[in-house]
Amino acid sequence: MELTGRGKTLLAVSAAVGLTALLVGEGDLLRAAVLAAIAPLGGLALLSWTRPSLESNRVLNPAQVEAGQSTQVRLGIQNTGRRRPPALMLEDRIPYRLGNRPRLVLERLAPGARSVVNYTIVPSARGAYELGPLRVRCSDPFGLAASNQEFPMTTQLIVTPRIEPLPTLRLPGGAGLSSGDSQAQAVAITGNDDIAVREYRHGDDLRRVHWKASAHRGELMVRREEQPWENSAAILLDVRRGAHRGEGDHSSFEWMVNAAASATVRLARDGMAPRLVTAHAEFECRRGDYTETMRYLATVSATSGAQLSGVVEKTQRARSVSAIVALLGHLTPEEAGSLGRLARRGGHCTALLLDPTRWAPHHGSNHHHDPREQAFAVQHRAAAAALLGAGWQVIPVVSGVELRRVWTGLGMWKAAGV
Repeated sequence: MELTGRGKTLLAVSAAVGLTALLVGEGDLLRAAVLAAIAPLGGLALLSWTRPSLESNRVLNPAQVEAGQSTQVRLGIQNTGRRRPPALMLEDRIPYRLGNRPRLVLERLAPGARSVVNYTIVPSARGAYELGPLRVRCSDPFGLAASNQEFPMTTQLIVTPRIEPLPTLRLPGGAGLSSGDSQAQAVAITGNDDIAVREYRHGDDLRRVHWKASAHRGELMVRREEQPWENSAAILLDVRRGAHRGEGDHSSFEWMVNAAASATVRLARDGMAPRLVTAHAEFECRRGDYTETMRYLATVSATSGAQLSGVVEKTQRARSVSAIVALLGHLTPEEAGSLGRLARRGGHCTALLLDPTRWAPHHGSNHHHDPREQAFAVQHRAAAAALLGAGWQVIPVVSGVELRRVWTGLGMWKAAGV
């Protein structure tokens, strides 16, 4: 418990007036000063008598929310003491990116009574946020003394990337990526060549002969009938810090994180099992459940130690997929050559490739003559050409481009100008 600013001021003025009254011999003025000093001291005594004994809890509904959507925070306060405290002021500490700290007034609680108050948060950016601790403040009727109680309990709010509605992705030639479309694509991008083969039996259709496995084993091998074609796709996310441009929410990395989240949701809703692959982690959505993927994307950050070679290795080790969508930062021709290996075994491979010279506007007339920018431009064109030569579809990503527009062009299998 402590005196408020008002209480301290009143006590100081009372002391000054009382001292003056003693010096000049004014008894009435001295009595007035003593009475004035009693008020803040009485406030402290009152709070000491009615000091609340409280318990609290915090519930989020929902505890995981998409950026731009609201979540409700419910604070429960119970008076576990034997006295009725004054009105309570609740202040819940939240990160500044979530807005101002909510301050709520709770009427006097009877002994054993419980009350619930709510407030709403609308987070604008992805991340993991800690809500709390909760601070409860009560004061005497005149606001001269106050008692503060802090509950150290915190609650985590997960804010996933903003999901943009995307149309169903269709592959060239009319084959779609939804579960009801054609499943004519039998060639896998990744996986072992002989994982779905068996020995040839009399009566097997020769069109099912796996010639590469047959040559390797020295006898005819055919694809197994019970091995289904898996309708799945890999989403590759480039998390190299030096490969991206821009800062904060307007950086190319944030654009690609949002694109990865939107693509994951779209493909999962189309009945696929999308696999998100980064240099440090990989997640597969099974039976339409992409919760863990979204939790990862809520907090993923670009790091200086990430390498694209790790992404390529993880993709090659994974089970067969029918398409790859790679969200890539700035590439060198050597890095593009490494990615090119993923398209050698067929399938639909698309790269959303950052154009470093066209992401963020640069001011000044020397931008086009900057040797570093010229080097970036040369590397970008060479990397895009290497991917195109390896069979990838390449779509440049520039500042301000809409994901929906890019996504619509993914199934057209035309190389965009770079």
